Amino acid sequence: MAASKPQIRSMFATPVCVHFHPVAQEANLELRPLILEKAQNLAANNNHGQGWRSPADFESWGGAQALTLFRILRDLADSLTATRAGARLTLDWKIAAAATIRQKGEYQERAARPGAFWAGVYYVDDGYQKSDDEALGGECELADPRGVLPAMIAPSLGFRVPNGLTAGQMETIRPQSGMIILHPAWQPRGERRYDGNAQRVAVEFDLAVP
Repeated sequence: MAASKPQIRSMFATPVCVHFHPVAQEANLELRPLILEKAQNLAANNNHGQGWRSPADFESWGGAQALTLFRILRDLADSLTATRAGARLTLDWKIAAAATIRQKGEYQERAARPGAFWAGVYYVDDGYQKSDDEALGGECELADPRGVLPAMIAPSLGFRVPNGLTAGQMETIRPQSGMIILHPAWQPRGERRYDGNAQRVAVEFDLAVP
C-alpha cells in the first residue's frame, strides 16, 4: 500500500491585503499639498522622532479625495470580512484616519490598534523618488501577532510552509505611492527607519465595527 501524502493545513491565518488606489495619481496630486499645508499649521506636533502626525480627523479636512479613499477602504474591508458562518456582509465601518509625514531618520514604533477591527496605511508619497535603493529603508513592518512565542524554543528553526520561516519575527512590505496596506488591527504594524531625502506622506487609518 502506497504511503499517503501528509496533509498540511494553515490554521488561524492573518490576512494582510496589499491594494492600489485605482486613481492614485490624481488623488495624490491633491492630497500631498493638502497634508503638507496642514502640517505647517500644526508644526509642533512631532512625535519624538516618529514624524509629524495630525489628529485623527483627516475626514474633516481631506476633501473629496478623503471620501474616495474611505469608500475604497470600506469596500476592501467588506470584501475581507464575513460572519462566523462565512457569509459576506456590508458594514458602515467607522473610520478614524490621521495624516503623517516622515523625514529622513524618522520611523514608527510597532503597535496594535485596540478597538478597531481593521487597520492600515495609504501611501500618498513613498519618498523614494522612484529609487530601488534598499538602503533608504522605511519598510512597513508587520509583526507576528503571536509575538516571539514561535521563535523562543528554537530561534534558528522555521516551518516548511508558506510564510513559515518568519514565525515569531517580522514581515516587511516596501511602500509605494498609491499603495494601501490593510491588516487586522490586532497585528502590530510599524515602519523601519526611513533614510530617503524626500518627505514621506501617508494616511494611517483604523476601521471599527459600527
